[in-house]
Amino acid sequence: MSKITNEMIWQAIKELADQLKNHMEETNRRFEQIDQRFEQIDQRFEQIDQQFEHTKQQLSEMNERFDQFGQKIAQMDKQLTDVANGQKILVEELFDNKKEIKRVKNVLNMY
Repeated sequence: MSKITNEMIWQAIKELADQLKNHMEETNRRFEQIDQRFEQIDQRFEQIDQQFEHTKQQLSEMNERFDQFGQKIAQMDKQLTDVANGQKILVEELFDNKKEIKRVKNVLNMY
C-alpha cells in the first residue's frame, strides 16, 4: 500500500512539476510579449522624438525667415519714409518755385 501511495505522491509531484513548468513557459512567453510591446513603444517614442526635432528645426528656420522679413520690412519702411520726405521737399520746392514764377510774372507785368 505504501508503494501505491508513494507512486501516487510521485505522480502528483510530476503533475505539479509539469503544471509549474507549463506555467513558467506561459509566464515567459507573456514576458516576451510584454518586452516586444515595450520595444515597439520605445521605437514609437524615438519616432516621435525625431518628429519633434524635425518640427523644432522647421520652427527655427521659420523664425529666422520671419526675422529676415522683419528686417526687410524695417528697411522698406525707412526707404518709404525717405521717399515721403523727399516728396515733401519736392512739393515745398515746387510751391516755392511757383510763388517765385508768380512774383516774376507780376514784376514783368508791371513793366
